[in-house]
Amino acid sequence: MIDLTTAAVADLRFGAAPLPEPFPGYDPAGDARALVAGNGPFGAVAPVPGRRFRGSAASGQRFFVDVPDAWNGRLAVCGTPATRSEHANDAIFGDYLLAHGYAYAASNKGIPFNAYAVAATADPLAYPVPFALGDAPPGTTSFRFGALEPEIVPVSAWHDDYARLVRTAAEIVRDATGSAPRRTYALGLSIGGGQVRWLLERHPELADGGVEWAAVHWNVEHAFVRYLPAFLTAMPAYVASAYRDDALRDAIVRAGFPDDRLQDGVLRSLWDAHYSTVPPFYNDLTTFAFSALLDPATPPPATLAARAAYVPSAAAEAAIRDVAQTGELERPLVAIAGDADVFITPQHNFDPYVAAVAAAGRGARYWPFEVVGGTHVDAFATLGWGLQPQLPFARRAFEMLVDIVENDARPAGAGTKRTVSAPDELG
Repeated sequence: MIDLTTAAVADLRFGAAPLPEPFPGYDPAGDARALVAGNGPFGAVAPVPGRRFRGSAASGQRFFVDVPDAWNGRLAVCGTPATRSEHANDAIFGDYLLAHGYAYAASNKGIPFNAYAVAATADPLAYPVPFALGDAPPGTTSFRFGALEPEIVPVSAWHDDYARLVRTAAEIVRDATGSAPRRTYALGLSIGGGQVRWLLERHPELADGGVEWAAVHWNVEHAFVRYLPAFLTAMPAYVASAYRDDALRDAIVRAGFPDDRLQDGVLRSLWDAHYSTVPPFYNDLTTFAFSALLDPATPPPATLAARAAYVPSAAAEAAIRDVAQTGELERPLVAIAGDADVFITPQHNFDPYVAAVAAAGRGARYWPFEVVGGTHVDAFATLGWGLQPQLPFARRAFEMLVDIVENDARPAGAGTKRTVSAPDELG
């Protein structure tokens, strides 16, 4: 049974439409702003009137479906990055889609809240922050995660939730408009991009095609819980060398990471921004949280040294296999990934999937583009290092997908990774 409410909204755009009240760990507006560079507008310069449907399919699960009054007969369903809220995609995808007439849907994957900071605690499921967090010294703060409490929400459930969301959103749109969507598109960033791959491999009946952006590659050999510990192993000495130790730098690159980028100022190293200088300390925090998510029976590594030494258990590998991507695409997929992504690195998440698609004989359905100067989320592009936002590339990728699906376009280069520096190079 789905608990559903509906409301007419004068302007569905991010920043205009009302959002649920935030609470510790749940900040829908903050989740959306954390993924963009700049303050908008985010793809819609004029108001978009329509209806917003809110629902919950289970305890802690939340989703919404926006249907603009000027609906174009199509539905776009977004996978949600990380463990963020159902509104995390509003700025990167939502406004653009609504302004072009698409019904737009997303969920929180069943995760009741993202994360919040508390005073250091001995709770084994709270991440003990080993770095300074604002004025708080190292070791005095912990993070609590909605994916781990009040109960663990496994990664496999996130994918099942996405498939259910697509079905539910299509039903809501049909009931609201009197017509079923003529086309359904899947879009996603990071974890959400991994959901898109999974959907187009395992449930192709639910979507006509997809766009992935910095997608996570769920694969036992290349899973981030396997390669991030090598980064954590080398970084303490690399930081202590003031980023001058070339042997350590070479070792990190050999472990499957883009080369470091250095600049003058407080934030000198792009690698360190993913390690100890910029919260939420992506590479360490993620190793902790996902070790617990993938193997709930084993306490997560409680120290930085333990996380550097982490090796996925048999149970963790089994959980990865449950959602593993095979490359067996049954629908067209346009992909972008940044060549400077130090977190979901292209060496482990993009290149192996390009190879998997080719090995599965599905290269004609895949258009992969590596963006020069792109990193994981566009907010990092505001910090320097010669990075550029990838959002314009993602929107161009979606335009390309629509042309493929609706006009039977077949752009050159299918199945082959191409390097691009500007959005108009896609296609």
